[in-house]
Amino acid sequence: MNPTRTPAVWEASIQSSGKEAVPPPGVEQEKWDTELFERLSSYPFEDDHEFAHGLSIILGHPEIPASRAEIDRNDDVTLQAKCFYFSRKEKLPTPVNVGNYQLWLQARPVAAEAAGPVNQQQLNNVVSEDHANAPLKQAEPAYPSSFAHIVELITTGQPIPGIQQIPDTILAGQDTPSARSRRRKPWELESGEHVSR
Repeated sequence: MNPTRTPAVWEASIQSSGKEAVPPPGVEQEKWDTELFERLSSYPFEDDHEFAHGLSIILGHPEIPASRAEIDRNDDVTLQAKCFYFSRKEKLPTPVNVGNYQLWLQARPVAAEAAGPVNQQQLNNVVSEDHANAPLKQAEPAYPSSFAHIVELITTGQPIPGIQQIPDTILAGQDTPSARSRRRKPWELESGEHVSR
């Protein structure tokens, strides 16, 4: 880490999405990633008011801080915000790779299985929270979350979720002839008219 980095250089390094956080010399990349991802997943985002405010701006309601349910989501937007914020907070020279972090989250054992049996009260809380968020999820179409994903879908010819497909065919036989007469152009004459000069 270079403490003399300027904010502009830091911003440029955050924007480079293909790089991963670089481990210290002598540490394997996989072990470093695992340790980094464990630190990231255990970071108390719910208690960080700065993160809650930033996430609320991203989600489109800057006047209301992000709720605990919004912070705990694992969708693309929230994970990108968490990785970006964590990289800045920990002063990492390169940002955490969101794709690798998502794969790590999917591959690791579910926290509920590792923690042991779940009591009925915890299960009821999770179910009631899901029901509270259900109308919001159903009202919004399932659009892809990133521009790169949309570009990939378009270039490969796949349909984009949430976009209505309109057929590019003309329905023949359903057209009706116009009831009005055709409008004349200024230079056209009605039959029988003479031009007087």
